[in-house]
Amino acid sequence: MGNSPDDRHTIQALVAEVEQLKKLINNNRAQSDSQHDNCRQHRMESSPQTEHMLRYSKRQSLVVFGVAESSACTTPEALAAHLHSLLFGDVPSSAAPLVSCAYRLGKWKAAQKKPRAVLVELTSVSAKHRAFKASSRLRASHIRLDEDLTPQQMQQRKGLSSDCLGLKVRGFKPFFRGTTLKYRDGGVVRQCAKGGANKIRAPAPTVPGPRPAHRPEHTNVAMDPAEVLQQAGVSVSKEFDLGPALPFTMGTAGSDSEFHDCASPTASASRLMGTFSG
Repeated sequence: MGNSPDDRHTIQALVAEVEQLKKLINNNRAQSDSQHDNCRQHRMESSPQTEHMLRYSKRQSLVVFGVAESSACTTPEALAAHLHSLLFGDVPSSAAPLVSCAYRLGKWKAAQKKPRAVLVELTSVSAKHRAFKASSRLRASHIRLDEDLTPQQMQQRKGLSSDCLGLKVRGFKPFFRGTTLKYRDGGVVRQCAKGGANKIRAPAPTVPGPRPAHRPEHTNVAMDPAEVLQQAGVSVSKEFDLGPALPFTMGTAGSDSEFHDCASPTASASRLMGTFSG
C-alpha cells in the first residue's frame, strides 16, 4: 500500500472507527457487569438462606454510635481496648477480652460533626447480651448501642419510621428490638405493627388521687359521774363518793375512737353501772 493522501485518509478513518467500537464495547461491558451485579445482589438479598446466613454472621456484632474520634484510638487494637472499657468497665484487665475487634464505619470527612459509628465484634453472644446491659449507663454519655442489621432488616426498620414518629408525637418513647417497634405504655412494653401508630391513644395524664377526708378531732370533756348517773335516772347516795370527774373522749359515729359507747351520757352511765355491779 502506498503513502498517497487517499491511503492515509483511509487508514485514519479505520483507526477512528476501531476506537469508537472499543468505547462501545467497554460501555456495553460495564453496563452488563452492573446489571449482573445488581441481579446477583437482589438474588442474594431475596434469598431466605442468604438472609439467614447474614444474620447468623452478625449474631456477635453490634454497632456503637457516639464514640468520639480520638487520636489515641487510631489503630484497631487501641479502638478495641477502648470499646472494651466502655462496654465492660467492671471486667478486670486480667480477664479474657470480650471484644475481638472494632473498627470505624466509613471515611472521616473534614466537615463531619458527628463521630463515625463503630462496628464491634464480640467473642460470644452472651458477651453481646452483657454489653447491651450497659445501654442505660452509656446513654448518659450520649452513646447508643444498636444491633448489626442486614440490608433487609434496615429496610424493614425504614418502613416503620412513620410509626416511630407517630408514637413520639403521642408522648411515647419508642425503641427497636431487631426489626420490631416497641413502646412503653406505663409499665407495660407493647408492640406496634406497621401502620398501627394512628390507632394508639396517647397516654392519659397522671392525676393525683383524692386526699383522705378530714376527720374531726376528738375533744376531751371532763364529766361528773354523779351528773351522768342522775341523767340516766339512777339515784346516788351522798355518802357514796364517785371520785373526781373523769375525762371522756367524745367521738363521732364510725370514728376510730376506742370509746365509741361514750358518745352519749347514757352509754357512759351504762359502763359505770356495769363497773359497779361487777
